[in-house]
Amino acid sequence: MLWWMSRERTRPTREETRDRLFAAAAAVFVREGIAGASIEDICTEADLTRGALYSNFADKNALVMAMIDDHIDRSMIEMERLIDIAASPMDFVGLSESPERRRDGPFGPDPVLHMEFTLHALRNPVNRPRLAEHQRRWREVIASVVRADCARLGVEPPMPVDDAAQMILAMDNGYVLGEMIEPGSYIPGTFSRNILTLQGLFAAGAQGASRPASD
Repeated sequence: MLWWMSRERTRPTREETRDRLFAAAAAVFVREGIAGASIEDICTEADLTRGALYSNFADKNALVMAMIDDHIDRSMIEMERLIDIAASPMDFVGLSESPERRRDGPFGPDPVLHMEFTLHALRNPVNRPRLAEHQRRWREVIASVVRADCARLGVEPPMPVDDAAQMILAMDNGYVLGEMIEPGSYIPGTFSRNILTLQGLFAAGAQGASRPASD
């Protein structure tokens, strides 16, 4: 066998390179912010050349949006997995805040990083449609859970399901913002408990609306 054929492969694959760039960019963005981070900073953190980055992404904005796409795709896959193993829609809500939920990828639970990505996407008009599409996907997941729970309870939704999904998404976003402003202010499980309270009001309202008016 020729000597160069017996050597182990040392050059990372394209997927490995992307993963290293994602992890490095996330670390730099937390420290410097997306606006303050340079391509050189990211490459140094990843221990890769600028050529490695530009062979995968046209510029920093393309890298950022690819990271957002990757995060949303991973999250959707994980939500589908939790829906499959949940005993009920409310069990799914509990699982979404439990250690059972996997948080793969460079984003993790860091609220500052999430806000950095959101603000970056909003400041670039070209990015907004993609950000809006990601939000729409989240609303659809939430709406499907609301519909499933109403079906399980045997009640008609007392308000448009899409409105309920928008309200739940806004509450989730609000908790993320609050934790970013005041670290430690969010008590794990609060979101799940409030969803259970909302479910009770939802069910009571639907049942009350279905009762005939008394004379």
